[in-house]
Amino acid sequence: MRYIIIITSMILFIISSCKTNITSNEKTILKIEKVSLSERTRGTIRDITLSNGKLIYSINGNINSQEIPQNDWSKIVEYVEEINTEGISKLEAPTTKRFSDAALASHITITKNGSDYQSSTFDSGNPPLELKKLYDEIQRIIQTKKSR
Repeated sequence: MRYIIIITSMILFIISSCKTNITSNEKTILKIEKVSLSERTRGTIRDITLSNGKLIYSINGNINSQEIPQNDWSKIVEYVEEINTEGISKLEAPTTKRFSDAALASHITITKNGSDYQSSTFDSGNPPLELKKLYDEIQRIIQTKKSR
């Protein structure tokens, strides 16, 4: 009888710890608060911020705000989860046109779990390979919203 109680207790403990791990993974997904893209050169400053359900787009201080569909935000979250946010500041840009003002100097900032993770600077339109899907999705959302 004592063995049955011990075995039952161990099984319940294992099941409860598995549920805790699943819950903590779900919370991590929800902790991506916003993603920002900043592009700058001598005459232009573009700041784009995406959060759950909202797009804030600023060109040279003129700010526009629009709603975005949940599936667009879900796609952004999916691409952010593929990125090692701890290491994005060390990613190397494939080109250097921004050094001569031939391209806007860009960087992506991910706010996750209350911390900001900023990428290294790269040329607009040519991000490091690890950020390409995220960058392209941000650009797609912006183009969709501009055309409306």
